[in-house]
Amino acid sequence: MILNHIRIQKATEGEFSLIKQLINRYELDNRDLNMSQFLVANYYNELVGFGRVKKHKECDELCSLGVLEDMRCQGIAKLLVKFTIEKTIRPMYVVCIIPDYFKKLGFVIVHQFPKEIEDKLNYCTSELIVPEKYVVMKYRGIKL
Repeated sequence: MILNHIRIQKATEGEFSLIKQLINRYELDNRDLNMSQFLVANYYNELVGFGRVKKHKECDELCSLGVLEDMRCQGIAKLLVKFTIEKTIRPMYVVCIIPDYFKKLGFVIVHQFPKEIEDKLNYCTSELIVPEKYVVMKYRGIKL
């Protein structure tokens, strides 16, 4: 099984260059990128996925989550999300177009959220235009 050979770790400088390219290719949030925000999934020392946690005043935001096309549907994104959730102690939000995926990971759709998440939602709906509807979700297991 592939997941037995996946290692999650902080991004290196070399990986960060590739992550920035992939973020642009996948049309993810490319604002204010900082290497320290990223975790990567490596398969035999090759980057196959990445995820970003932006620290805001009141919460954390999971964003810019991506997996290489030929490695998708194998649980890599789920592993990145789970690892991220285990490491956070603040409320965790995600703005997404695939709520069914995140519901399986413990997120629920919310209609009240911090200003920084509202700003993200506004950015997505105005700059990252897709046919699907954006929703804000909060991880329900985070202790306040």
